[in-house]
Amino acid sequence: MTQLQPGEKRKLSDFLTGPRLRVQVTHDLPQADVSVFGLDGERKLRDDRYFVFYNQLQSPGREVSLQLADGRATFDLDLAALPAGIERLVFVISHDQQPMSRLGQLRLSVQDAQGTERAAVPLTGTQFTAERALMIAELYRHSGEWRLAGVAQGFQGGLDSLLEYFGGQVAGNQTPAAPSPVAPAPASLPAAPAHMPPAAPAWSAPVPPAPAAPGPGVPTGAAPSGQGSSLSDFLRASAEQDRPGDVFELESSKMLEVKVNGRVWSKLGAMVAYRGRLDFQRASTLSDLMGGMRQGGGMMGSLLGAAMRMGSGEMGPLVSIQGQGVCYLADQGKEISIIRLQGDTLNVNGKDLLAFEDTVTHEITMQRSVAGMVSGGMFSVQVRGHGMVALLSHGQPLTLRVTPQEPVFTDPNATIAWSENLRPDLRVSQDLRSMFGRGGGETLQMAFQGSGFVVVQPYEEAAAMDHLPSH
Repeated sequence: MTQLQPGEKRKLSDFLTGPRLRVQVTHDLPQADVSVFGLDGERKLRDDRYFVFYNQLQSPGREVSLQLADGRATFDLDLAALPAGIERLVFVISHDQQPMSRLGQLRLSVQDAQGTERAAVPLTGTQFTAERALMIAELYRHSGEWRLAGVAQGFQGGLDSLLEYFGGQVAGNQTPAAPSPVAPAPASLPAAPAHMPPAAPAWSAPVPPAPAAPGPGVPTGAAPSGQGSSLSDFLRASAEQDRPGDVFELESSKMLEVKVNGRVWSKLGAMVAYRGRLDFQRASTLSDLMGGMRQGGGMMGSLLGAAMRMGSGEMGPLVSIQGQGVCYLADQGKEISIIRLQGDTLNVNGKDLLAFEDTVTHEITMQRSVAGMVSGGMFSVQVRGHGMVALLSHGQPLTLRVTPQEPVFTDPNATIAWSENLRPDLRVSQDLRSMFGRGGGETLQMAFQGSGFVVVQPYEEAAAMDHLPSH
């Protein structure tokens, strides 16, 4: 059975035969609603008859039908019968009042026509905060075949925001327009079920079609809106889903496809193949030095940091990839996660940064405490701005919430990223020497205090400073 992580995609033909299948969503959030949006090639809802939800249980030709039960929504699909204008089926869950963080478990199961599970997208509420609507996964056409992609993209504004993101409008907020000869008139959907507020609006597609730019209800974590200081920022991956204009796409959980039209940046030695007219240039180490100086490390500290980086081999200079073409990046079989920043900042262990768009600003920074010496060879990379960033991890990463009441302590060799406002400090504990880290000698811990998140991996990478005596 195939299990997809957020941002990962697979061909349906890898695990299914035939166009008929079943998608079942199970969850433990009472009174949550599960639905599916049928979208066109521009990811817009042009015909609201292909918005299948609690009050519209099937599409016009019964290509999509929905059965609801407590904590379970079952969609029966006939992909071959869908009209040519429906290019994507996006499965979502929403709640009028409760955030997705209240979820215990959420699972989207893809089954064959006989009900045997062939693939799944599992999520938990710990990956989200205040979002009241969530895109779980999508089926989409690409190069004449259907694919499945994990999404895990949240919207704080609930279903209203999600609808506006897809180019729809909430009934009552529409601007009057003449009927379009192309798009059908909006359907008049029945009233909401009993658990919905009496004033809950119906949903409709715009007539004529709305412009592509999203309205005010853009999502809060993955594309196109930004990352904040929350748990969902890292795990809510925004992998490109074969959409024109996006740069990064997960070909598998361990292989990143990069569409280059200009310039992107990658980790040295990460390229495994490319096609097109591309030029690869190793970046100057001057940026390393200046990064340290801007963070108060001074010239001596900066020189020491650069020397340690070159000596340890943990992170050589970055590589700029310029031109037009496609390249494929990977690093020692590590898992790849994609984040889309929107004017925000993230601290990343240097050896765990795979690639980022040219629109993202980066600084290789000296740590203010000795904790940074253990986590990544005396340095980390701070990425900020607008664009996509690809991170690496040995195995699937775990994101932990940090609050003023509950600080988090991590193994430096397993720590890969943390939120902008957190500043790790080093703690030494002799009591835990056999429990934390590799054992033997004093145990080093990174202490994160404040509000934010820290990301760890299920693996201890040897850091450049491991050979130094403990103190």
